[in-house]
Amino acid sequence: MLATEFTAAIGENTRIYKGKLESCDARAAEAGRDELALEQKIGGLLRQVAGLHLAENDSIAAEAERELAFRADEEQALRAELQTVSSDIANHVAAIRQRGAEIREAALRPGAQMDAAQILQAAREAYQRAESAHEAQLAMNAELEAEISAKLARYSSDELYAYLKAAGYGTPSYRSEDGDPAKDEWIAGLCNFANNRRNENILLAMQEALPLRAERSAQALAEARAELDRLSFAPPPPTIAERIAQAVAPLEAAVAQADERLRRVRASLADYAARRDPRYLRAQELQAASLKSLPIAELIAQARATPSPEDDKLVLEVVNLQDKLACSRRDYERALAARQHAEADAQRAEALEADLRRGGFIDTKEIDYRDGLDLPSLVGRYMNGELSLGGFTLELQQFARELRPKFRYGETAWGSGASRS
Repeated sequence: MLATEFTAAIGENTRIYKGKLESCDARAAEAGRDELALEQKIGGLLRQVAGLHLAENDSIAAEAERELAFRADEEQALRAELQTVSSDIANHVAAIRQRGAEIREAALRPGAQMDAAQILQAAREAYQRAESAHEAQLAMNAELEAEISAKLARYSSDELYAYLKAAGYGTPSYRSEDGDPAKDEWIAGLCNFANNRRNENILLAMQEALPLRAERSAQALAEARAELDRLSFAPPPPTIAERIAQAVAPLEAAVAQADERLRRVRASLADYAARRDPRYLRAQELQAASLKSLPIAELIAQARATPSPEDDKLVLEVVNLQDKLACSRRDYERALAARQHAEADAQRAEALEADLRRGGFIDTKEIDYRDGLDLPSLVGRYMNGELSLGGFTLELQQFARELRPKFRYGETAWGSGASRS
């Protein structure tokens, strides 16, 4: 037997057992799918029975009954929330209408509809008035300043008056010891000191007030100019519709939020009405689990005790499917057992091929095999467990023949040790 033939035979043996393993995998997977499908069908039927029991309030498990009580409370809370949200929306809508009516009414009052051109013209006129007033104020200040200065000069040129003023006459700082009081009093009478002093003080106060009056006038002119500039570059005033939209925007946002909340509440209530809400589905699962845990005889008896014939039919289907499920489980267990054997055989075949490859018996051109090698029998004995890997190699070496032996010191092609004679 050529080495290539030997290699092909060993590889084919490995492929055969791998194929058997794949077939067992497919059988086990199919049996598992059948079992799962039957369990799903049984679960669906039990959920239908549970739904009938929940609807008719018959033989409900304690866990499912508690879930239904929670469900009733939640549904009542949703209905209360529905009323609250509906009321909020109605209030917001009424407020929007009222606010719009108020803005329209205010806009239609006399004088309320002044347009932008009129407002700008009024600002121009106000600026012109402020400008004229400022110019008049400056002219008046100049005239008053000249008049006051002339009058004050006359007081300064009166020597008698200037003398008494320098002496502090009529003030707390006046000291009679420094002069002759009687004489000073006689001089005061001659120059009419008291009246002239009062008039001079008035003129001084007027002179001091002139810059303040000019400053106030200039400030009024600057404010009028700023207002005119603001209106000249300002956007047009909002229309009635724009004012209403701006005023009711927060209310409309509140309505939108309430509408979304109302949509969610109505959707939840629709689920409750259709019995697809999470609480009901949970109660149905709990009831189905309770039914699944019952012995078949008790399940049949419980179905017969209810007035509805529907659950009797469903339970009969469950019983038939339970029998099929038991057969399917036995098939699955047998498929698993067969797979375990096939997996062990495939591993044994792979181990043989790997060991022969390490030993140099596969994919080599340096050896072939003498006549008399019954490879199928030898492989069969190994796969049946009659030979170990070492035993298989020892028997195989009896038929192996080296074509180009390559000896190293103290070692043959078959391993370490003395050379053969």
